Amino acid sequence: MKKKDYYKILGVGKNAAANEIKAAYRKLAKQWHPDKNPGDKGAEDRFKEISEAYAVLSDPDKRKQYDVVGSERFHQQFSQEDIFKGGNLNDILREMGFGDFSSTLGGGGFRINFGGGGFGGDPFGVGGHAQNLDAEAELAITFEEAATGVLKEITLQSGTKRETVKVKIPAGIRAGERLRLAGKGTQGRGRRGDLLINISVAPHPVFRREGDDIVVRADIDISTALLGGSAEVNTLEGMRTVKVPSGIQPPQKIRVRGQGIRRAGAAAGDLYVEIAIRIPAHLTDEQKRLAGELRHVGL
Repeated sequence: MKKKDYYKILGVGKNAAANEIKAAYRKLAKQWHPDKNPGDKGAEDRFKEISEAYAVLSDPDKRKQYDVVGSERFHQQFSQEDIFKGGNLNDILREMGFGDFSSTLGGGGFRINFGGGGFGGDPFGVGGHAQNLDAEAELAITFEEAATGVLKEITLQSGTKRETVKVKIPAGIRAGERLRLAGKGTQGRGRRGDLLINISVAPHPVFRREGDDIVVRADIDISTALLGGSAEVNTLEGMRTVKVPSGIQPPQKIRVRGQGIRRAGAAAGDLYVEIAIRIPAHLTDEQKRLAGELRHVGL
């Protein structure tokens, strides 16, 4: 496999800031975009190359991985689908007045077809005509299913033929991620494409996800905030008690290690308990008297 120096491709240094990388890509994309070079295969290849470089270096996680493992190992771990997933490439191209990266541009048919070989082979299929056999499906799952993983069934309809397939949802999957089922896409000449499943996750009434961490709110009374105590909170594994230190300052969070999202090959996230003080809407006469005494002594 030919090693790709993405920094060299974009003409930036390894310590380049995000805005430098974006500026470099905009300049090169304007120069090499197929709309600016109709019929020029070399320009098209160059545009693909700089777009791949930008897709990696503009993503902090992909860039870090690329820097750590190097080009060869990076391309063993990341497919072309992975490289371009979740980036802002199309946003930049639209800002510049171009179409989406994967769309057909101009009349000549510039198209990226990952299912047909991506950058490494013939992206246009047999005889120069686009043959993208990949199909897409949407799958909505619950917050808990995304966190812990689940086996789901989906029904595929192709003409009069119906097929039910099982989809293994890995623990820790994020909304917007995509799963690929090999050989479950559109039937073409001699092969069948893949099915790309776009995942959406329903919001949860109690939990909020931040990366691999989970945030949950806990309401405590004024005396617990002042003197310390405990609070009962929801976790993915049920209710548990957390210790509340005296003098806590809402919306300060209490960290519970290892009670967040668990993904294969990664350290478990944490649970953060966001503290809020519960203020009673109505006070008894005794409560009013005591509150007055607290005010009298500066509390």
